[in-house]
Amino acid sequence: MQIRRASASDLESIRKVHVDAFGNEGVKISELALALIADETAQPLLALVAEADGEVVGSVIFSAVQIMGAENVSAYILAPLAVAKRLHRMGIGRELIETGLGALRERGANLVFVLGDPRYYGRFGFSPYHRVRAPYDLPYPEAWRARALQGGSLESVSGQLVCARSLNSPEHW
Repeated sequence: MQIRRASASDLESIRKVHVDAFGNEGVKISELALALIADETAQPLLALVAEADGEVVGSVIFSAVQIMGAENVSAYILAPLAVAKRLHRMGIGRELIETGLGALRERGANLVFVLGDPRYYGRFGFSPYHRVRAPYDLPYPEAWRARALQGGSLESVSGQLVCARSLNSPEHW
C-alpha cells in the first residue's frame, strides 16, 4: 500500500471510498470531501489517498482553519477520513493520519483539530483539553479534539475556530 497526495484524477475514487465507508451517510460525506478539495477557503489543503494495487482504498483531508484570537497560529482540521469498508481495522486510517500529521508538521503547522470518536482519535494524541471553540455548539463536546504538532502550542492557544466555507455548516458539526 502507498500513501500519496491526491490528484485531480482521484476525485471519483475519493467519492467512492467515502460512500463505501459510510453507507447512506457516505453520499453527504463524499460531497463534503469533494467540496473541500475545490474550496479556495480551505487552502492550503492536504488531501491524501491510500492506494493498494492501483485502487484508492482510503482518503483523508486536512483543510486550513483560522483561530480568531490567535491569528499567528497555523492550524488545520482533519475531516473527512474514510477507508473502504472491507479494509477497516487494517491500519490504513492510521497510516493516512500519521502521514498527514507528519506532512503538516514539516509545513510548520502548529495545531490540528478533529471532531470524531474520542477513542479512535485519542490514539493519535488528539485531546479534548484545549481552549479553541468549534464553529457551532456540539451535541458531543468530548469529540472536539486537538493535537499540537509543535511543542507547547496547544496550551497557549484560545479562540474561535473558523473553517472553510464548505465545512462551515451546522450539519457537519
